[in-house]
Amino acid sequence: MTTLAPDLTTARPPRPRPPHPRASFARLVAVECRKLVDTRAGLWLLLVIGLVTAAAIALMLFTAEPGSLTFANLALTSAVPQALLLPVLGVLAATAEWSQRTGLVTFTLEPRRLRVGAAKLAAAVLVALLAVVVAATVGALANLAGQLWLGGDGSWSLEAGQVGGAVLLQVLGVVQGVAFGAAIGNSAAAIVALLVLPTVWSVLGAVVSWLEGPARWLDLSATSGPLLEGTMAGGDWARLATSVALWVLLPLVVGTSRLVRREVA
Repeated sequence: MTTLAPDLTTARPPRPRPPHPRASFARLVAVECRKLVDTRAGLWLLLVIGLVTAAAIALMLFTAEPGSLTFANLALTSAVPQALLLPVLGVLAATAEWSQRTGLVTFTLEPRRLRVGAAKLAAAVLVALLAVVVAATVGALANLAGQLWLGGDGSWSLEAGQVGGAVLLQVLGVVQGVAFGAAIGNSAAAIVALLVLPTVWSVLGAVVSWLEGPARWLDLSATSGPLLEGTMAGGDWARLATSVALWVLLPLVVGTSRLVRREVA
């Protein structure tokens, strides 16, 4: 019995498999937005922000003078809790791969880590913009309620500078949270650093006399104050840019470098 050898000259070569398509940047942003709410920490943080906002609005409605119940004041009251707590959401977004131990999956599906970092930043900015819309909506509803049932002033006047300042303030806050989270890489440590370090610097600038001058340029809480008032001038923008470079851009550069170089265990 003999075995016939295959005719290699007529055998068809195997068909090459098509390359696996990379996820688009919009898809990455959508995934990062979903990550902000599908974890227990992110969901509870959003619930806390909602409860604190509702409590602040209720407190102002029932304790403030009727003349101060205006759309601008109520929208600002709604935006303050968000400005304080939304940066923590930015920290959670930046540290998700390391705290949830999903880095191996994420960076296998998308090896270009800079795209992942940019998607996290874009998702955080979208959340900040949504927060401004929510604050304006809550302020409008509260203003209407105060005008109808509490004898409030009911004024709807709001300057364009205040709107732009509120948007910029929310965006800077969440970007700072992402920057601290990426630079430190641990959720708890990054949240503590985000809340403590700027506060300590503000206290030192107010207490130590020779730090008063630098504090006017490097205290982000002080340099961003005129944003909500809509009174930013040339010198105010220069001081804001200096403090943003220290508290936002510098951690963001450090965090980006760590994201690219950090080993995934």
